[in-house]
Amino acid sequence: MQLKSPRSAIISALIYNALIIPALIPLALKGVQFRPLTANQLLRRNILIFGLGGVIAPFIAIKIIDILIPFA
Repeated sequence: MQLKSPRSAIISALIYNALIIPALIPLALKGVQFRPLTANQLLRRNILIFGLGGVIAPFIAIKIIDILIPFA
């Protein structure tokens, strides 16, 4: 990811978690409606919804935070 330093990488990850966890609390408290699905249907749905974006988005956000913080 070519972050500035190990220190800025840790601080960027901490800031990201400090922002994203409170943002997701309302979603967690709301819950989801139960739908009877097979394991394959559930896996396909979860990969479609959370898969690629859930893997890539944190790295992009941490890189942006690293750029914005003034640590060397």
